[in-house]
Amino acid sequence: MARLASAQGAIRAILITQIALGFVLIGLDLRNTPAGDAPGMFAPPAQGPSVRPYRPDMRPGSPGTPAMRPMPDRLAFEIEGENLNITGQIAAGDADRFAAWLQENRPDITGISLDSSGGSVSDALAIGRTIRAAGYTTLVSDGAVCMSACPYILAAGTERQVTEGGIVGVHQHYFGENTILPAFMAVKDVQRGQAAVIDYLTEMGVDLRIMSYALRTPPEEINVLSPDLMAELNLTTV
Repeated sequence: MARLASAQGAIRAILITQIALGFVLIGLDLRNTPAGDAPGMFAPPAQGPSVRPYRPDMRPGSPGTPAMRPMPDRLAFEIEGENLNITGQIAAGDADRFAAWLQENRPDITGISLDSSGGSVSDALAIGRTIRAAGYTTLVSDGAVCMSACPYILAAGTERQVTEGGIVGVHQHYFGENTILPAFMAVKDVQRGQAAVIDYLTEMGVDLRIMSYALRTPPEEINVLSPDLMAELNLTTV
């Protein structure tokens, strides 16, 4: 009952946010404001010390290197022992590339190690379903990041672990690239995208309250989840 109540609360928060988003988008449309400017204007204010600036093209550097270093603009796959390292931003089409790579290489692996600043939500969900179907575990190791859409891939592991020094963060997402759609169509796209994410998280067994942490954080910032919170939300299982 408690889990059902928390899920209902999370869905209620999502619906309230979407309604507010709809009114603002309509107002912006009436003023002929480009829809692409909307996220920075209607996003709820970030809350708490866990919220930090977000740069998808950069990532923290390793000790002895510059403070920040570039994040590849699309996913790269590299086998290391029994793990497959997935690194880079999640570009459109990466889900198909991942499935084709697995088919071609047929790696003898048991786990997926993630180091990604996120990107395409739909590709992240598709990659996640491929990982779950294969029965792989997922890991964010010390010094690695898993942000934006990447936590949806993390959620796919049959076992999910974030070691000390790994960073996992969430925020609001874009679900389409067309910035000239009428406001009512933009709201429909957002709602359809959020529904897909809710279905996916339910399928993976992750507490839907994680969506509230994402929805309250603007796209230009990232809400870093603590180890205790990740365990509470069942994003991590180890």
